[in-house]
Amino acid sequence: MTTYSVREFKAKVSEILRDLKEGEEVIITRRGQACGKLTAVPPSDGKKPSLATLRGALKDLPDATYQDFLDIKSIWNPRKSLVDDIEAQRAR
Repeated sequence: MTTYSVREFKAKVSEILRDLKEGEEVIITRRGQACGKLTAVPPSDGKKPSLATLRGALKDLPDATYQDFLDIKSIWNPRKSLVDDIEAQRAR
């Protein structure tokens, strides 16, 4: 575990991030008191999830109804008319 003041961290952030190794922690201090902790993210395996995984995640979503669509449309339509009004004023 390495400790840096805010000033040191700001000056060396690129170097610190480049040298941060898996499992390592960096503590950032302000006036001698810890104010943040930075940890390395484990490397990804580079694989994208399969389509089956995506389908499995989507099956838990509720089914949308036509009424849901109308509700969303009613929220967005006033905004569209406002934009149309602004554009009409600019055209004058």
